Amino acid sequence: MVGSRDVDLKAEFEEMMEECDNNNILIVDDTETNIDLLMAALSDDFEVSVDLNGEEALQHLNEHSADLVLLDIMMPGIDGYEVFERMKANPRLSGIPVVFLTALNHIENEAKGLNLGAVDYITKPYNPSLVKARVRNHIELANSRRHLQQQRSQIAEDYEALQDLETLRDNLVHMIVHDMKSPLMGICGNLELAEECLGETLDDTARQMLSNSLKTTRGLNEMISSLLDVSRLEAGEMPLTLSDCDLRMLVSEACERLGRMTIDRQVELRLGDQPLPVQCDRNLIERLVLNLVGNALKYAPADRPVFVKAYPEETWLTVEIHDEGPGIPAEYQDRIFEKFGQVEAHG
Repeated sequence: MVGSRDVDLKAEFEEMMEECDNNNILIVDDTETNIDLLMAALSDDFEVSVDLNGEEALQHLNEHSADLVLLDIMMPGIDGYEVFERMKANPRLSGIPVVFLTALNHIENEAKGLNLGAVDYITKPYNPSLVKARVRNHIELANSRRHLQQQRSQIAEDYEALQDLETLRDNLVHMIVHDMKSPLMGICGNLELAEECLGETLDDTARQMLSNSLKTTRGLNEMISSLLDVSRLEAGEMPLTLSDCDLRMLVSEACERLGRMTIDRQVELRLGDQPLPVQCDRNLIERLVLNLVGNALKYAPADRPVFVKAYPEETWLTVEIHDEGPGIPAEYQDRIFEKFGQVEAHG
């Protein structure tokens, strides 16, 4: 069975083969016999141009460029090495592959040319089949590099466009969430007032409905605060209000705020007997503890306790939340550090 990727690769290969027929080869040689042999070997498959010396070749390349240069080393005027070095110094020409043409008894020329950066060499007298095969191989390699560079450029453009879209989305989300916070706080305040003033006059069903509404509204308010915090953190604008706190009291008060989530549940606080003084942003740490303990209560078995510990170590204070829930599979653990990353619960 042929997969879609195989078809794509075949299409790309056929496209590159078609490009080979349109590639421009520049022959730089001052010997008519050599030129005739190279033209005979290549002209049926490629568009071939000829220059008789190095200065003409450099002018030609600056005006018309080429996909491959067959460059004789020994020529009148500037030799092939100097032509190659000038090409390498010119950003427009430095990427053109060069194959040196050298006499069979000048083996040292081959090493020098390759050390300079030539892709290959062809020795004289020329073997037409060998010339054609080597030229086609290097043209295909050049085309492959060009395709790869085009793909890289396209990926870079797509990535930049994706970043722009993500920024636009984040700005839109931030604007919507920010505008939602004030009316939601108003709803939450009115529900709290209604519960305080009317709670005793309502029957059990209505009182439970009011309590659930208030709980849900508070949850939405926490979500909105988290979204705004993420935006501020990413922008490097997260304000920290530092104050001296007792971590034991902070953790204890955070757990008390869980309210109904702890009814018929075992939340065991192991906070020690001594104060744990720390300077921190009280609201952020409280919300952190709320989220962690709330998550533990959500997924831990109802008949098993959730342990909350706070204790000093050498140079810091540690807070631990332990539960006997299913946990996060190892393959998904990195996702908890992604923005808004979520993992389905596993029983």
